[in-house]
Amino acid sequence: MFHPLVFDNIKVVLEGAVYDRDFEGSITIIGRSDTMDLATFHRQFQIDFRLADEFGEAKGVFAQMQLRTSLADIAAEQLEQPLTEHIGCTICIHFFMTVTDVQRETEAVAQMLNDIWGNRPYITQTIKAKLDEYQLHWPPKQYENQITLDFHRKIDEGNIEDLRGLVDHTIASLTQLHAVLAKRS
Repeated sequence: MFHPLVFDNIKVVLEGAVYDRDFEGSITIIGRSDTMDLATFHRQFQIDFRLADEFGEAKGVFAQMQLRTSLADIAAEQLEQPLTEHIGCTICIHFFMTVTDVQRETEAVAQMLNDIWGNRPYITQTIKAKLDEYQLHWPPKQYENQITLDFHRKIDEGNIEDLRGLVDHTIASLTQLHAVLAKRS
């Protein structure tokens, strides 16, 4: 009989929790993917969403919840061999938004996310600017900011009950990030 992987079990619960919030009307799912990388033999599931009242806003903020597992985890589970210290998956949460005042807004974002998440995940922000050909304006009026929350640990079926809280915290973060954008307008 087929036995689903830890990854599959967590993915089903995470996806269900996000879709439940979409059905409630608090968020709108804008993308999802479930891939197997044949070069490195890892699996990745990601689901993208924004606040429901932001639907259609091109310059809004959106979240991406990303679940990954590696070849070592898959093989250890299937072979029932201790090939890795702890069989499980990693989860990262990404937020995408624009910033105009890099110093002030990135500091505000970091503080706000630390308040929501209790200084728990490791937060990085990657700033980039898009310069269109023949329209080089420096400095740009706005920058793209990818904010990553990394928990630096694996999760397994013992963490399934935490996934709804993770989705709730992600939505709370989206709401606060949307407020950062609204203050600028």
